[in-house]
Amino acid sequence: MPLTTTEKARVLVIDDDPLLCDMLRMHLSRMGCGVWCSLTLADGLTRASSGSFDVVFLDVHLPDGDGLEALSKVRETASCPEVIIFTGQGDPEGASLALRGGAWDYIEKPPSVERLTLPLVRALQYREEKRKNK
Repeated sequence: MPLTTTEKARVLVIDDDPLLCDMLRMHLSRMGCGVWCSLTLADGLTRASSGSFDVVFLDVHLPDGDGLEALSKVRETASCPEVIIFTGQGDPEGASLALRGGAWDYIEKPPSVERLTLPLVRALQYREEKRKNK
């Protein structure tokens, strides 16, 4: 899945809250991102493995699994996306595990649009720098 001429980035949102997914889709689309949403961990892992994403927003508590446990699987997909963890149940230990596991950031819900935008922009800048240096 190469970027289209109008997409600045490809973002996958893995979260079981359809309202949050819709909010992110609308906001990130306005920023010029292509956005895909998965409501289950299984579907999210399938999409992440079969697509090319720059950033994945990953919920910790999903109906069919734990996002923190799946973090390495997402990071090891072919596109090696940056992963931003978010959760409705903030936990300092969970945040520490996520960051040690390679997550770009750990955000507590409910996230404001501003709180999600800055880590996304920084992660995309980091990926662009990595591409330039290869």
